[in-house]
Amino acid sequence: MPRRTLYKAFAILMAILALAPTTAWLYVKLTLSRTTMRYHSVWSDTGACRIDAYIPNYASLGVPGRLIQLFSSEAFFRVYRQDGALLKSSEWLLWQREFAEDEAAKWIYGHAIYPTVDGYRGWTLPECG
Repeated sequence: MPRRTLYKAFAILMAILALAPTTAWLYVKLTLSRTTMRYHSVWSDTGACRIDAYIPNYASLGVPGRLIQLFSSEAFFRVYRQDGALLKSSEWLLWQREFAEDEAAKWIYGHAIYPTVDGYRGWTLPECG
């Protein structure tokens, strides 16, 4: 087999090995984004917005789900306007670990605040204040 063909085969193999985990991760995250049921909701003081907590069931997607769970948060949060429009979401923040069972998200003077392993994070949303 010529050397050039070996390089091509090696390049194709490396591309497949790089794309397989990325494809599995995207599949698990997108499926859970669509199917996870709301765990808890808190409305802002004005009633203009709500922050919802979601706890995804990674195990429902088998081995890929369980592997992705090792590198993902226990929960994620979304902020919606009263009309249902999504304003903010934490589900795609890769380096942040949120939780929702031990402590609930809160509204503090128009700020949507949610718990993480490093303290609280959140968003300032003037339209919700």
